[in-house]
Amino acid sequence: MKTSCSTNLLNAAGAENIMQAIDLADELGFDGINIETDDKTFFSIENFSFLKSAEIVRHAITREIEIQCLNISAVDFNEIKKEISRLNKAASIAHALSCPLITFPTSALDKKTGVFKQFEKTSEIIKKASKLADDFDICFAVEAAQNSLTDTFEKALQLFVEVDEHNFGVVLNSISFNKNNLKQLGNDIDLIDESLLFVKITGEEESVPLNNILEKLGKHGDSLYVSDSRCRLIENPKTELLNFIKLIKSLKLK
Repeated sequence: MKTSCSTNLLNAAGAENIMQAIDLADELGFDGINIETDDKTFFSIENFSFLKSAEIVRHAITREIEIQCLNISAVDFNEIKKEISRLNKAASIAHALSCPLITFPTSALDKKTGVFKQFEKTSEIIKKASKLADDFDICFAVEAAQNSLTDTFEKALQLFVEVDEHNFGVVLNSISFNKNNLKQLGNDIDLIDESLLFVKITGEEESVPLNNILEKLGKHGDSLYVSDSRCRLIENPKTELLNFIKLIKSLKLK
């Protein structure tokens, strides 16, 4: 199991651009970074320059840092054509950056549309966009996140089954941890075992032993990334990131 870090957190720790984020991730001892696109002043899908991609990739290779994940905003089921185009653009950027994974949450539940119809439209967007991503050997993964259509592991798995594409999987977001006891969480992790591609540690998991969770996740081996994606407003982010790396190494995971 490898560790990556959110560019939001690296930004809070002093990195002002992608190059500096790569440098800081290397300095702190991470294996990779996951690029967050919510802060458009740091990284913008819309304004991305493909001319700079080779420079970014070369710098990452020099530092032995993987660009593991490109995280984009929620898929809007009401804008099918627009969202397919946006996901295709994200796939093109990920390909240019040698990034194998694009993650996203789903939009909030719309009671007027209904759960079934919303699942159907969201699935249609992902299925159509996954064709280009597959050509680029890139995976999509939906995040099980609060206040979204897929707000539980079970619902994320339901969308995974609905889409039924081999390059589509699930992100486990630890903000859901404190909803469950440890036994239930273990069952949830087993439930999405085959589809699990990425894990986000968000700092909301205090109610369950994080080391037990990470040890269980570590059975996936090197194919799984665990990313520190906590809020940028934490105090002393650089120190906290070093503590996170120490915790991971102390568990002696695969």
